[in-house]
Amino acid sequence: MTDKPITTMAEVSAFTLPAGRKKARRSVRSKHGAGLALEVRADRESKLWVYRFSLGGRQREMRLGTFQPMRLSEARDAHGEAAKLVEKGIDPRRHRAAEKARNEAAWVMSDAFERWIAFYERTPGRGKRLPTAKTVAQHKRRWRLHLAPRLSRMYVRDVTRRLVIEVLEDVVAKAPVEGRHCLNLMRGLLDYAEDRDHIDENPIANLTPAKIGASAGEPRKRHLSMPELRELLQTLDDERSGHDGLASTATLSIPVANAIRLLILTGCRRGEVAGMRWDEIDGATWTIPGERAKSGRKHDVHLAPLALTILKEQRQLSAGDCVFASVRDDSKPIHHDSLSTAISRLQGRARREHDTTAPLYGLPPFTVHDLRRTFATQLTELLLVDPLLVEMMLAHAPPKLMANYNRAKRWKAQVDAWNRWAQMVSGVQAVEHRDNVVVLRG
Repeated sequence: MTDKPITTMAEVSAFTLPAGRKKARRSVRSKHGAGLALEVRADRESKLWVYRFSLGGRQREMRLGTFQPMRLSEARDAHGEAAKLVEKGIDPRRHRAAEKARNEAAWVMSDAFERWIAFYERTPGRGKRLPTAKTVAQHKRRWRLHLAPRLSRMYVRDVTRRLVIEVLEDVVAKAPVEGRHCLNLMRGLLDYAEDRDHIDENPIANLTPAKIGASAGEPRKRHLSMPELRELLQTLDDERSGHDGLASTATLSIPVANAIRLLILTGCRRGEVAGMRWDEIDGATWTIPGERAKSGRKHDVHLAPLALTILKEQRQLSAGDCVFASVRDDSKPIHHDSLSTAISRLQGRARREHDTTAPLYGLPPFTVHDLRRTFATQLTELLLVDPLLVEMMLAHAPPKLMANYNRAKRWKAQVDAWNRWAQMVSGVQAVEHRDNVVVLRG
């Protein structure tokens, strides 16, 4: 080995194999002590960083890496780490082999996400229902757009609370709502890794949206007044005046219009109404099975005469099992998103550029779920129905103590409330029709 040690990158680049030699080494100066050398060989194109050390009374050596890609500063750092192990009596070669095996068994974040999303997709949630394909797709999109660029190549064990907060704060700065969703995703993913012993504990287990600046927004309070409801009902009648199940305009089909009307009358969720089946109906009682109910419990809904009239019309349009069958495939129900889309179109808000000519553009914006809130609010305020009874009609879970001790369903009172609400809705429509009558005088 040449006596004069290498001190600069220029000397590293200039070091070549002397003529007639098969191998040559030159020592490298390092603040971590002796033993670091650069080796060139006739049978190897790359130069090799080597560390020679003594352990247990025997001389040993290990390869630290090749030049390039390992530069002089990196070789010195690797030498320092190995020298510290030798000082502790640890063979750095065995330590590196153990670390390699540990890394091979460890998950990187991209691998952890793929495992978690597959587990999430096949695992029922709190309502004992599997997540929808839309929810799974949204999680995949959030991971790809917001989280993967900074986290995908990291080992799960190296992900710190500080790093996750930095990533989530960047997301919140662009889209606060997405920040909350990404936090939920990361909590679920790291809980999954903790349960499988890839980390000792979830570093963000107690991280809340407020701590990353993504506090939950104000709950929606929008509900329709009776004049607004009358305007909506009249618009539904106008826009569904087509034939063969199709509307006269491209706004909505007759099944979609009727589904929205039934939602108004029953106060049920859009998915429950859209997926309604004929075998769930027994006379004037509609039983929503637990697997389709958000609560996971079956729920009985009374169908007032006006609701039965809607179903009678649907019977003429639907030859299959679905009450609100798709006009493209009558073996399948309409998608619940079609109700939301229809309401948005009626308001001219289905696209980024609003349509000011839409029939309901002048109303303050509302969603399909706001119709469910309208049902609850108007029953309580106008019909003076007991709020606890309304909660039963909405299939909301009662307070735990009440659920344990009060098993009364008050079904007759619920039926009466649904009937009175249907009469009020029918009266609202009748007022609209009277307003449209033109009286001819002789």
